[in-house]
Amino acid sequence: MANDYGDPHPTSKVIRTLTLLNHFLHWVSAIIVMSIAAYFISKWHTNTHLTYWVTIAAIDSLLYLPALVLPLMKSYKGYLAPLAWIYSYLWLTAFIFASQDYDYRSCAWTSPYSGGHCSLKKTLEAFAFLAFFTNLVGTILEWRLWDKQRFKPHAGGMHDKTGGGVGGNTAINPTTQTTV
Repeated sequence: MANDYGDPHPTSKVIRTLTLLNHFLHWVSAIIVMSIAAYFISKWHTNTHLTYWVTIAAIDSLLYLPALVLPLMKSYKGYLAPLAWIYSYLWLTAFIFASQDYDYRSCAWTSPYSGGHCSLKKTLEAFAFLAFFTNLVGTILEWRLWDKQRFKPHAGGMHDKTGGGVGGNTAINPTTQTTV
């Protein structure tokens, strides 16, 4: 039931679909970053940035496996928002590390020192940014999904958390102490 100003929230189905698509894109980005960094570690010596990328991507891809199906469940209310917010900062750090490593000087002379593989290094940087961006968008969508749960239909109509009507025009009869 919409109020006079229209429904301030898009339908839950649209939010859930966007969240699902965003989580899938984020999961794929994390898998790509993890794969490239693991390839570099297996072929050449490791450095702290490569270890950081593999660690963040591996944990994130494992944590996002349930997130791929949670938006399909009607009982899910966006409880992964705090985790997505934390991981957005970790992915931002991963992107900054990649920018420092591969944009500061010649890509061929940065770790791993293989005399090349610049396309893989730039791909890692691009997907680290995509993982950051999709995590940030995922945080917003998760919070929107959580915010949507505050407005649920009850027997007496739409009520917010305070118990008053949506329009705020609930009055109390002073003689009987009941709502009118």
